[in-house]
Amino acid sequence: MPLTNQEIYERIYTAISERRLLPGTKLNEERLASAFQASRTRIREVLNRLSQELVIDLHLNRGAFVASPTPRDLSDVFAMRRAVERAVAAQLSAELAGTAGQSQLAAMRQHLAQEADARAAGDRAALAQLTGAFHLRLAECTENRLFIDTVRRLVALTGLAIAQYDALASSACPDHEHDDIVAAIESGDARRAERLMLEHLAHVEQGIRPPAETAGEMDFRQIFQLEPEAPARGAKPRRKSAAKA
Repeated sequence: MPLTNQEIYERIYTAISERRLLPGTKLNEERLASAFQASRTRIREVLNRLSQELVIDLHLNRGAFVASPTPRDLSDVFAMRRAVERAVAAQLSAELAGTAGQSQLAAMRQHLAQEADARAAGDRAALAQLTGAFHLRLAECTENRLFIDTVRRLVALTGLAIAQYDALASSACPDHEHDDIVAAIESGDARRAERLMLEHLAHVEQGIRPPAETAGEMDFRQIFQLEPEAPARGAKPRRKSAAKA
């Protein structure tokens, strides 16, 4: 049975979110139409929707490509994540504390156990997927559709940035931070949950921060931590020119 446009959209979106389609990958309409057994018109509609969500870029006369986030894009994504996920942590601390949210908290602890298993097995790809999904699971606990949709998009864009800057290892969340956030939510300590969430997002962002651009001529001796070059034998030290009156 042919897939609907929504199903095609979800298949492509998931492949991008899980980094099976890397930044810069060309999404050829003809090949996609053949793979999904759909018309190119339908594929174009799906690609336009993905472009509106910033996960692909459309270039005139060149086609569609998986988005390649810039440093500014990365900064914007985390500015939004701090605002939204701080609010998620605060809301859940009020709603799930004590016995009120036992089933949801149990599901979160099960997710944390899966993260621990992936970390113990050294499965970096699975761990990256699970740590991203953790934030979406928290948003889903709020049952706020706007929170859920926003976090889903932001997590996908974060995944693109991780792939773009090859930061899979350095961006992996420290093994206790998700546990600490859930514990703060369970205790009803909204301030602590917010603080831990902000600190956690800062650590993730630092792990995928692209290298700064260099300006001017590079000093290789400084870069490679070599001793300063000794002056040539017989060379006189350069004198600073006197300032003109």
